[in-house]
Amino acid sequence: MKKALKITGNVILWLFIVFCAITMILSLSSAASGEGVPSIFGRSLISIQSDSMKPTFKEGDLLIVRSLEGSTERMYLKEGDVITFRADLDGDGTAELNSHRIVAVNNQGHEDTDVVSYVTKGDNNETNPVNDANAVLYSDVVGVWTGTKLSGLGSVLDFLQSSTGFLLIIVLPLAAFFIYELYCVISAIVSMKQKKAGISAADEEEIKRKAVEEYLRQQAAAQAAGSAGEASENADAPERAESADGQAPAQTPSESDSDAE
Repeated sequence: MKKALKITGNVILWLFIVFCAITMILSLSSAASGEGVPSIFGRSLISIQSDSMKPTFKEGDLLIVRSLEGSTERMYLKEGDVITFRADLDGDGTAELNSHRIVAVNNQGHEDTDVVSYVTKGDNNETNPVNDANAVLYSDVVGVWTGTKLSGLGSVLDFLQSSTGFLLIIVLPLAAFFIYELYCVISAIVSMKQKKAGISAADEEEIKRKAVEEYLRQQAAAQAAGSAGEASENADAPERAESADGQAPAQTPSESDSDAE
């Protein structure tokens, strides 16, 4: 049972290590990306921040978006594609990422101009009316949605990318894991040294205890033997006294014949 628990604990720990490694890779990828989103093998992870595309996907979902490279891919998107693009959503002069559906394509296929723009709209009709003035230039398109979404994981990714989330979910558990592993290594080294020395401290104490018990046993046996010998001598004393105080012992036949002569 103890061995099974140890194996289970090790499996959980290593799964956590793998999770931490993946998270760190995503964080580093996000920092290295010019768009500020994690990108691995041509796939970007986009966390949805609003319900403008509801019910297709909603705030907190995570989209898998295929990154687009070069102008050719960006210029030949089609109506119905859900694209992620750069746009100044809050009017602060800084571009953010937005994901909407293409409802119209402008200038596609025109030979006299290479300017292609897309009219986009969120699937949530209550909050996203069509607005031609906000057409998206092809150069601002980051990627196209693959159709895969992970419900709720966008919020998790946002938390992991925050300073607090990274500290609580990654740094502290990793520190605790490495401290535990260091303790195990030190314990193994101490155990090996004790084996090389011959016996452990516990074994040494056990040997001392048994030696004391054996000494006491021998002392008790010797004392018991001495007491038995003394009792035997005391029992033979009256018989010797009677022989000394009684009549002389009878003469042997050889002694009687000598006296007669």
